[in-house]
Amino acid sequence: MSAGIGIWAATGAWSLLAAHATWTDLRSAIISRRACWAAGIAIASLLGCSAIALGEPSRCTRILASTAAIAAVTEIAYRIRPDAIGYGDIRLIIVNSLLLSWWGPAWPWWALAAGAVAAWPRAFMVTLRKGRGATVRCAPALALGTALTLGTRLATVGPIP
Repeated sequence: MSAGIGIWAATGAWSLLAAHATWTDLRSAIISRRACWAAGIAIASLLGCSAIALGEPSRCTRILASTAAIAAVTEIAYRIRPDAIGYGDIRLIIVNSLLLSWWGPAWPWWALAAGAVAAWPRAFMVTLRKGRGATVRCAPALALGTALTLGTRLATVGPIP
C-alpha cells in the first residue's frame, strides 16, 4: 500500500465517523462507542501501514504519544466535571487526535481549540434559552474543528508531511 493511499483512506474513515457522530449527537445526544472505536482502529491501522510504507515506523510511537496526551487531558477534564462534557465527546476527540497526530503533536490541540470556538455560539444560545444546566451537543463543533484543521494540513503540506 502506498503511504498516501493509507492517509486518504484514514481521512475517509474519519469523515464517515464525523458524519455519523454529528448525526447521532444532534438526533439523540449519543455518540456511538462502537463507531468511535471501529473508526479509531481503522485509522490507527492505516496510519501504521503508511508509516511502515514510508520507512518511518517510529512515527507510530509519536502518533500514539500525541494521542495519549490529548486522551489524558480530556480524561482529567471529564473526571473533574463529568456533567460538562459527555464521554462520547471524549472518544470522538481521541479519534480526531489520532488522525491529526500524523502531521505532528500540535495539530490535535489546534483542532480541539477550533472545535471549542465553533461550539461557543451554540453553547451561548442554549444557555440563554435553557439555563446553565442545559446540554450542548458538541460533536458537530468537534467535527468542524477537526475538518478545518485536517483541510489546512492537506492543503498546505499534503498527506505526507
